[in-house]
Amino acid sequence: MSETRYEKSLKKLDIGECHQYQRRLEKAVEEAENPYWNNVSLELKNAVVKPIDKSLAKNIVEEYEWLGCMPAVNKYYFGIFFGNICGGVVVFGSDYCENLGVWDKYGYTGKILLLSRGVCLHWTPKNTGSKLIMSAIKMLPKKYEVITATTDHLAGEVGTIYQACNFYYVGSMREKEGKERSRFGVIIDGKLYGSRAIRAKYGTQKKDVILEHHPDAKFVKQKSKHRYFLFRGTKGTRKKHKKTMQHLIKPYPKR
Repeated sequence: MSETRYEKSLKKLDIGECHQYQRRLEKAVEEAENPYWNNVSLELKNAVVKPIDKSLAKNIVEEYEWLGCMPAVNKYYFGIFFGNICGGVVVFGSDYCENLGVWDKYGYTGKILLLSRGVCLHWTPKNTGSKLIMSAIKMLPKKYEVITATTDHLAGEVGTIYQACNFYYVGSMREKEGKERSRFGVIIDGKLYGSRAIRAKYGTQKKDVILEHHPDAKFVKQKSKHRYFLFRGTKGTRKKHKKTMQHLIKPYPKR
């Protein structure tokens, strides 16, 4: 069987490159003969961030993102526009740990939202990502006082964009006896799916059930994701939420 895009990326990531950086380089070459973005102003100050529909977000996410698919649960979609051309998208949804009661002890349950996908196209100017993220967060309902995002070391991610947006870094929250626990993963038709997406699709993550539907599925172990947090609301609210997480906050990792 030929290598999937995911498996090819793993080899490139050994040299420390982020997957999305690789994809931007590839897309720049693919689209060199049709620079459709040349007809609009690329001044960041003129770019507009606004809500978009799922289909637009899905098209861009599947083209650029490491996992090659949308999250299992989505709530809000935003895009950044240069003229009438979308230069990037972000997707927010329910945090996959919330229904397990993980955030109860922090007081985050019902107030937390996951920034689950984010993409900027190869031709967008510097700082497009940070403007997109922060502008989108300002448009979210006020009840979401805690925004979290994860990074995947298998994708070569260290969270540079979240550092630029002044998120707090806490690293892995899946450690047991000082060691990070691995996560379930399966490659189907060249796309990598996690446990949440598979359960949403088949109601289980049992290998025999998955293989019944996809005999060529490849099961892989994923490294534990690392987390970043941003707090919203009044000064008192932000201070309160940070205090409950203070003991976990670490210095930013570097590439």
